[in-house]
Amino acid sequence: MAKKKYNVELTRLAESMLLRHTDFLAQVSPIAARRLVADAKNVASRLAINPYQFPYADELDVPGVPLETYRKCIFGGRYKAIFIVEGNNVYIDAIVDCRQNNINLL
Repeated sequence: MAKKKYNVELTRLAESMLLRHTDFLAQVSPIAARRLVADAKNVASRLAINPYQFPYADELDVPGVPLETYRKCIFGGRYKAIFIVEGNNVYIDAIVDCRQNNINLL
């Protein structure tokens, strides 16, 4: 297994979003909810090794933030982690359902 080079942090907003998605899934299928949590942990592990393997989130339009700042990682079939890399730190700022049209990071 590759060595971790980056510290990965889930912001409060991202943590809240993940909890909402997990709670919703758990009402329908506890197995799917557990799988989503496992997939999210896998994403965090991959980000800790190399966050640059994931593309920029060009679909984001955050006022005052230049393009090619945020990156995205699709996981769990329909979820997207939006993150930023600063030095040796990776900050996951949002976890959204890919079917959502708008993502508010402010």
